Amino acid sequence: MLSLGIDIGSLSTNAVIINDQKKIIASEIILTGASSKKAVDLVLKQIFTSAGIKKEDLGIIIATGYGRIRVPFANETVTEITCHAKGANYYFPKARTLIDIGGQDSKVIKLDKNGNVLDFTMNDKCAAGTGRFLEVMARTLEIELDDMGDISLKGTKEISISNLCTVFAESEVVSLIGASSKVEDICKSLNTSIAKRIVAQAKRVGIDDDIIMSGGVAKNIGVVKELEKKLETKIYISPEPQIVGALGAAIIGIEKVGINIADKPATIVQAETASSTQNPMLEYNSDINDSSLPKIGYFCSYVPVEIIRAAGFHPVRVSGKEGDGCSDDVLCGNLCPYIKAVADQKMSGALDNLAGVVFTNSCDGMRRLYDAWVKMDTSGKRFNYMIDLPKTVNDLSIKYYAKLLKNYKEELEKRFDLKLTVDDINSSISAYNTVREKVKLFVEKQWNGYIAQSGHEVFSVLKKGMNAVPEKFIEYLNLLLKQKDQIFDNRKLPSIMLWGGIVEDEGIVKIIEDAGARVVADDLCSGTRYYDAEVAITNDPYLALAERYLTKIPCSRMTNVVERIDNVIKHMKKCSISGSIYHSLKFCDHSLLDYPLIKKEFAKFNIPLLPLNCDYSKGSEGQIKTRVEAFIEQLAVNVA
Repeated sequence: MLSLGIDIGSLSTNAVIINDQKKIIASEIILTGASSKKAVDLVLKQIFTSAGIKKEDLGIIIATGYGRIRVPFANETVTEITCHAKGANYYFPKARTLIDIGGQDSKVIKLDKNGNVLDFTMNDKCAAGTGRFLEVMARTLEIELDDMGDISLKGTKEISISNLCTVFAESEVVSLIGASSKVEDICKSLNTSIAKRIVAQAKRVGIDDDIIMSGGVAKNIGVVKELEKKLETKIYISPEPQIVGALGAAIIGIEKVGINIADKPATIVQAETASSTQNPMLEYNSDINDSSLPKIGYFCSYVPVEIIRAAGFHPVRVSGKEGDGCSDDVLCGNLCPYIKAVADQKMSGALDNLAGVVFTNSCDGMRRLYDAWVKMDTSGKRFNYMIDLPKTVNDLSIKYYAKLLKNYKEELEKRFDLKLTVDDINSSISAYNTVREKVKLFVEKQWNGYIAQSGHEVFSVLKKGMNAVPEKFIEYLNLLLKQKDQIFDNRKLPSIMLWGGIVEDEGIVKIIEDAGARVVADDLCSGTRYYDAEVAITNDPYLALAERYLTKIPCSRMTNVVERIDNVIKHMKKCSISGSIYHSLKFCDHSLLDYPLIKKEFAKFNIPLLPLNCDYSKGSEGQIKTRVEAFIEQLAVNVA
């Protein structure tokens, strides 16, 4: 029985063949070049020649690396994070921390005694501190990349290189050359800057002895020495650190032989969504979003849509879409991409159909958006209003918010020459209460294992329902509920709780489920949290609305974050949910500030947790997918 592992990286493509005793039969390393497909063909030709075998002699093929999808004949694809952990464990079974620096990314991985991933951290899409970074610096210094490590050991002076960005660091190096700095001192300083970055990554997952290093950069003795100095421990390196990922893939292949995968057609194995094999979801009728009423937009789920509806307007939550970046002209650069995306839409005229927009002071960025929005609305024809949302929840804050909501109602009346009665508002409350009741039934069946819809489809429905006409959305949910009878999911898949900040793109849920998991619960303002808790029907609707909106499941913007974390953990334990994915947008102060506490609390209960810090760029999808797939592979070990 022979197993082939192929690791297609950005700089090199590596292959390893092992037998069923996990002995290495042959290995090859070649440059990937411009075409991953050509690299795969070449490395296969070379390794078959080295091993003296044919493709037909193989029992299983596992592909890994960023180009793993370029191996259509592989039996399965596995992320490089999982494969590197397995490969490192093969060489150093006692090691529990792995540092892998490849051509495009750097990873720090914690693993158990069997080489399974316990936790990991991965750099963002920037190539700073990777093999590509060193390759550019070597070219700028006019030295060979392979000589860079030895040259750096001769350096005696550490020069400050403030930028790890490849482009800016290259400019700094050019300036240092012009200032007659020694090449060996520059090399030493570059290696030191990389070591600092990696140590910061390592501290995020924790550092346990012994430490292994893999990837092409492990051949740079200068980087290794700087890491050992800063970590105050020896780093272990295998005889050929570049094949560790391919070796791990081959080992995973041997371990999977028990399922007789060799008898299956050689193709990439992907998880099927429930709806692809079961009862398909009813086509979402866009008419349920159509309304003859004029529209008022809002951003935050703490804005009572009941008042907007009672005033004769259709409430629409403004979604962000990646634009052309024109918002940079009116907003500072370090605001969350959601805020900048809606500003792009405003500037493009895409939101001119709104009669007004309601803001809350949910964060400092939203305050800045409001200031810019008012200035952009030079016509003065639209109703732009800011509600001062309290951060705390007590009797005084509820009364205060009730007063603000009444003031908001009065401003609507004045601006549009209206007269809203208590009955008007209670009627609107009743309609949205019915929606919340139906949604509760809908998601309960989904989370209890009924799979007429996948988690991705459920999340899409909930998100679209935020902008739906209540009465039409209720009819649609009734039809969906009829589909769920006797459709139960008995697959053994990891279950996921998705929560955190705003999730605008439901494609995140699809990535999770395509990786082989089920999203069975969420705590998102664009998901079930929007539909949480009904509003009491009373003679004081403003107080009833204030109580419901302030006491519903909180977001990270509110002060009761400990309560929120505790509720999420309790729900996960009660429902035996395998792991949690915490989603945040870049520059979201609230959700990012909460994460250290979240990580600490989840660690107490040994609950697997993956942080996803995202933006609106399509360029980040590859990194997100790799992180998610590695996390699901980590969970699948416990589910199997």
